[in-house]
Amino acid sequence: MSVTAGPPPVPDGVDDSGSLPSVLRTKRTIALLRICVLAVVTVLYLSSVGVRRVAGPGALLLLIGAFVYALVCLVLSTRGEESSVWGRAVTLAIDVALITAWIESTGGGRSEFWTLFLIVIVAVALRFGIIETVAVAVGLACLLMALLVENGVLWTSRLYRPTLLLVAGFAIGVLSLQRADQRQRRFEVEAIAESRARQLGRERAEVERLRRVDLARTEFVGVAAHELRTPLAAILGVLSTLKEHGAVLEDEMRVELIDGAETQAERLTRLVEDLLTVSRIQDGVLRLSMEPVDPRDLIADAARASSTAGRLRLELDAPARVVCDADAIVRVLTNLFDNARKYSPEGTPIAVAVGVDDRRVAVEVRNAGGGIAEEDREAIFERFRRADETGAPGTGLGLYISRGLVRAHGGELEVGDPPEGGGTRFTFWLPVLDPGEHEVDVGPSEASVPDDDDAGFESAVNQVTVPSGGPR
Repeated sequence: MSVTAGPPPVPDGVDDSGSLPSVLRTKRTIALLRICVLAVVTVLYLSSVGVRRVAGPGALLLLIGAFVYALVCLVLSTRGEESSVWGRAVTLAIDVALITAWIESTGGGRSEFWTLFLIVIVAVALRFGIIETVAVAVGLACLLMALLVENGVLWTSRLYRPTLLLVAGFAIGVLSLQRADQRQRRFEVEAIAESRARQLGRERAEVERLRRVDLARTEFVGVAAHELRTPLAAILGVLSTLKEHGAVLEDEMRVELIDGAETQAERLTRLVEDLLTVSRIQDGVLRLSMEPVDPRDLIADAARASSTAGRLRLELDAPARVVCDADAIVRVLTNLFDNARKYSPEGTPIAVAVGVDDRRVAVEVRNAGGGIAEEDREAIFERFRRADETGAPGTGLGLYISRGLVRAHGGELEVGDPPEGGGTRFTFWLPVLDPGEHEVDVGPSEASVPDDDDAGFESAVNQVTVPSGGPR
């Protein structure tokens, strides 16, 4: 009259990954099946005079109790929770007890409602494997045999009814095993398909990355060729002029031409140094020579190299000496000053602030330019990337190199808005270090600031890594 309910565990040999929806569907299916069987039994009881005649006085109460139990199981099946093994065993025992009580109340061994045991076997097969199904079938066959013997039923019924339960249990168990195998194969195929989809996604992402790299390299070759050609053409022009007309040129004109050629040669040297630095960062090793340096000297050297000496506004709160690789930090400051000069209105001041605490030295460079959009603030540190559309000269390597050099010191370079608004603020900090030679490993990880003493900072410099991000 009632069938067992509860979510099925995945049969033996079936991977349970992703099987919970199937388990819950089976749980609801058994709950609905229980109600359908109860409805059929109730209709037979109400419409058959013969059934009501042999049914005991408690048959109607038994049906009402079974309906209450079936409704409770149906409600529980809609909660989306998987039952435990003990919960499934309890529902199985209750179903068998209700069916046995109904058989006893409708004639005992002579009742034709013994076929409800077949529904129990089907429900067990839906939730368990072949071993459990056959075991339940054997138990039900023994129970039915006891009822038949107790009521003195003919030996023919004693023979075929339990045998039918055993055969049905084995057959349904085999079907359950095949169902489990099919589910296992389906899970395996789905897992393979998902793995292939992820692999395809990674391959597509790699192809897109390589396409962007190839495009960036193509653009870089064009930019580098242009940047190299311009100073070379100027130098060659000066040399040609001096060769052909040097004897007749005035000393002042000759010095002016030589100064121009020198400026172009310095520009060419910086470009070559940028390319070499990018190569070292990509190869994975930078060598830094840490020494105490006056921060004013660093700023003065960078101002001369970037032609910004007359526009700088200094805000110094720094120690007499800063331990760093002087050449590297001058290059960082030169790139920042050069950016400020190119991307801010002519004549506007470039503010440089230097501060220090017990653990690090911070340098801030502010300009009055148009600012950088929030979405472009990380992109400008990638190689060959520039956020402006003004056509200002440059290879797009300066900020990439600057961040790499700062991170090689164990610090960080960031961009943001000035406190007063308007323009752009670049800030980098350097940990307090000890002098000495340091070979810095460059890799994909972010640099970090240690939490211990100055010796810890020195250790951090030896281990700090620089990501291969991009340029200004």
